[in-house]
Amino acid sequence: MKGSISRKKLREFGFLVGLGLPLFIGWFLPLIVGHQFRPWTLWIGIPTIILAILKPNLLNYPFKAWMALGHILGWINSRIILGLIFFLILQPIAIIMKGFGYDPLRKRQDNSKSYRVNKKHHKVDLTRIF
Repeated sequence: MKGSISRKKLREFGFLVGLGLPLFIGWFLPLIVGHQFRPWTLWIGIPTIILAILKPNLLNYPFKAWMALGHILGWINSRIILGLIFFLILQPIAIIMKGFGYDPLRKRQDNSKSYRVNKKHHKVDLTRIF
């Protein structure tokens, strides 16, 4: 089938969620904030590991939901967050550079036929190129 997911991939997903959820959300995040371990994460993690070992095909729908969430977050990251970075960080830097007349690509040169930079008195030792 075209849309089928391999047992190996489902098993890896089961182990990732079964181990990652209790460690990260149950232990690491509460440790940073100063809270106790969250035991409810074990109620999700342990059955997920058991399903990953015995019947990984039962993790098909949770895997598809996880991937759909990943695609949504990827869309948000690639469009909204990177767009904000461009407009809030890179664009002001470009305007400031243009205001001070900084031209890192040396686009404004007298020789308009070529952008080549002629280096005089520059010798290359081909025995030590790196």
